Amino acid sequence: MLDEIFDNFSKNSIFKNKRTLQANYTPEVIRHRESEIKQIASILAPSLRLEKPSNLFLYGVTGTGKTLSVKYVVSQLLEKAKTGGFNLRIIYINCKLKKVADTEYRILAELLSALGKKVPETGLPTDSLYKQFIEIVNEEDQLLILVLDEIDQAVDKIG
Repeated sequence: MLDEIFDNFSKNSIFKNKRTLQANYTPEVIRHRESEIKQIASILAPSLRLEKPSNLFLYGVTGTGKTLSVKYVVSQLLEKAKTGGFNLRIIYINCKLKKVADTEYRILAELLSALGKKVPETGLPTDSLYKQFIEIVNEEDQLLILVLDEIDQAVDKIG
């Protein structure tokens, strides 16, 4: 009885590649965002000379490819840095996730965690975390690029 259902299900899928529906999926080719990708890349390119790039603030309607474009550029940038022997580090944080960005403390804790520092979920003064973050960044012999995706969500919550 169930064999027929399972056999039908495994043979007939409406999806060509279901993986493309996952939030973390990045296609090999991004269509119709060439101009935006080039702009992002040109702003971040100085990091390949270990120069501090300009800050970049992207905004626009949901679902237009901002996150996808930035993730694509920083992944390519990181590859280029690795092959060129540049000490570049990129930290991506999605501020829309409640466990990450409902307080300034949690954003800093997430950044410190990405840098290898264990931080308790609560209990330390926020300025202490900020100082730790600055110290670690200054001690490291590398250029750090932070991508704070959906930062407006955190600003709305934190104020």
